[in-house]
Amino acid sequence: MERIVIIGNSGSGKTYLAQVLSREFCLALIHLDKLFWEPGGFNKKRPIDVVYTEIATLAQGPSWVVEGVFGELAQEFFPNADFLIWLALDWATCSASLLKRGSESAQQLDQSLAEENFKQLLKWASEYWQRENLRSYRGHARLFEQFNGQKVCLTTRQAVNEFILATRPFSSRVKTLC
Repeated sequence: MERIVIIGNSGSGKTYLAQVLSREFCLALIHLDKLFWEPGGFNKKRPIDVVYTEIATLAQGPSWVVEGVFGELAQEFFPNADFLIWLALDWATCSASLLKRGSESAQQLDQSLAEENFKQLLKWASEYWQRENLRSYRGHARLFEQFNGQKVCLTTRQAVNEFILATRPFSSRVKTLC
């Protein structure tokens, strides 16, 4: 597991899992949100040609873990990825995680706008199972089916935690290389 892609709904735990795997296996951590949005908030998209140029460069890196809901961006890493993880958790779990996390307004330039963006995110994330694009349950299912490397679909927090525990014996050998 040197090049990992993690997809799933907002609140599914993609960032947490990516951080754990990044730390355990000494992998560069790539957040699709940071590629897609301009710094300082989630209300201004970066130019798409800049995003895809940056992805093309990052995908060539020797080891990384990529996480995000943006299936159309995640799939750009597929030709170089050796492992795909789909966090297909239910809405109750995702919703609870989002509410616990909050708006992250402290990380955004406009804190009042951050609160409004958070309300929009909750609504958007709740529609994960209704959408058809590559940022949806159906879209992620298609990506999961199309991926030719090793892959796993995790549907509960317990399954995610068991996956993390199962990877730890291998990571102790890798740590000496960091």
